[in-house]
Amino acid sequence: MRIPAQAHFCLAAVGLTLLAACSQENQSEAPAVAPVEILNVLASDELSGIGAPANGIAFWSHPNVAFNSLIVVATTDGLVSYNVEDRSEVSRVPGLNAQGAGVSYFGFGPQADGIVATFDQDARTFALYSIDNIGRTFSPLSGGPAVRGAIRGFCFGRALTSDAPSLFIIQKGELQVYNFARDASAPDTVITASQALIETPDNLVSCAVDRDGVVITAAEDGSIYRLDNDQSFASPFAIANITDTGSIAVIDAAASVDDEPDGGEPSDVESGVSGQLALLDEATGAVHLFSAEDGHFMGAVKIAQTDEIEGVDGAASMGANGANLGGLYRDGVVAIGLRDFDTLRLIPMNGVSNALEIETGEPVNPRGLAPVVEDNDLIINPTITID
Repeated sequence: MRIPAQAHFCLAAVGLTLLAACSQENQSEAPAVAPVEILNVLASDELSGIGAPANGIAFWSHPNVAFNSLIVVATTDGLVSYNVEDRSEVSRVPGLNAQGAGVSYFGFGPQADGIVATFDQDARTFALYSIDNIGRTFSPLSGGPAVRGAIRGFCFGRALTSDAPSLFIIQKGELQVYNFARDASAPDTVITASQALIETPDNLVSCAVDRDGVVITAAEDGSIYRLDNDQSFASPFAIANITDTGSIAVIDAAASVDDEPDGGEPSDVESGVSGQLALLDEATGAVHLFSAEDGHFMGAVKIAQTDEIEGVDGAASMGANGANLGGLYRDGVVAIGLRDFDTLRLIPMNGVSNALEIETGEPVNPRGLAPVVEDNDLIINPTITID
């Protein structure tokens, strides 16, 4: 969501900052939720030796070769990226007390510039890094905002039709919003094009950005809110029966070709949504899934033990993505960061959908569609003279 371009929140202008007048008094108490069955799934890969337990996990999509996409991991020991296919290390920022990780893009298509956001806990500033489309290395960018007070979580993303991302920062009772832009004269700098402040309930802990730019937030009690109108906190979009609310992610997916009315190819932006919201229960390590379209509960899964990979009974972080990341992850991936271990375990999204007997949908490219340029250079328009 670009604010104030999409004024979903009964916003009132206060200089450069917009204050949402959405009252916490409108928040309704979440109804009780029945216990759910947690199904076992198998991890396909394990990524260990990242230096410290992962507190943030995100994914960068390669512009041309899906299996050369990256897993980006934040730890108290630094920011590091790994190749999806073989989990080999690609780039690292050592000595950074990184808290959380988010990936988004400036521009569209293969030429889009990937950007990583993480919070530098020591400097109390958001650290920004570009990811080179060829070398896939991190390069520092200036312009990350400094933040006062405790941060409960943040998310970083954009609508697929927007050419620049926004940063959403959760603090007690409020959500700070920074709409970013690039300055062509200063390629190593990110600027804040506009800024906003949204009043929220006190119990929000995590958030994610949907494909239309709308923010999805999760509360301590398992309530999930979709912030698309001035009464968004009046009732939850979905409710999870969980013990310890952790990371939330949007697993974007387009309607399958068979679901299209005309049988044609689905568009990256305009086709029907069949994606999911994934919410982590840190206490159990289970991932609860909900429809991104209407919020209904779709099931919950956790990693079971095998002869080669141990199961997961508690987790520190989760990242999920619905893009084509190649091989086993052509329909997306869910990654779980373990507690007390510098290890991630990966689940193919098609393994999750098979266990829950739900439709995966078609992968959505987070880079969006490159603009179509009509080339008429070889066309000579004849001049016809009629006497």
